[in-house]
Amino acid sequence: MVQPISISSREAATAYSVSPRTIRRWAQTGRLDAVKTGGRWAIAVEVNLDEFKPNQVDRARELIEQGAILPTKRPGTYTAVSSDGTVTYLVHASGCTCPAGQRGKHQCYHRAAVAILTAAPARRAA
Repeated sequence: MVQPISISSREAATAYSVSPRTIRRWAQTGRLDAVKTGGRWAIAVEVNLDEFKPNQVDRARELIEQGAILPTKRPGTYTAVSSDGTVTYLVHASGCTCPAGQRGKHQCYHRAAVAILTAAPARRAA
């Protein structure tokens, strides 16, 4: 089931490969579907996270906020940095090279991060 969630300007910046400041400017000018609450922008996206547990979604959002998941030159493929910063994994919507992904666990939180990033809203024409 696709559900609406809000992502931060930093998460949207990672998805678009731009700075958070650019995202805030786009939100202010109406190029993104966003609402400012308590001094922070919340950008609306619709994403299917049903296959992930709530703690995995939380860890995925933390991964994005920390800038520990980055797009590669291959569309839909990302590089994720391990929690201790010593290893990187290739992540795609269909799989991950992390230990959980290698054991066949499809609920890897790296995949949840990719789902969030690839669900970034379309920009409106300015």
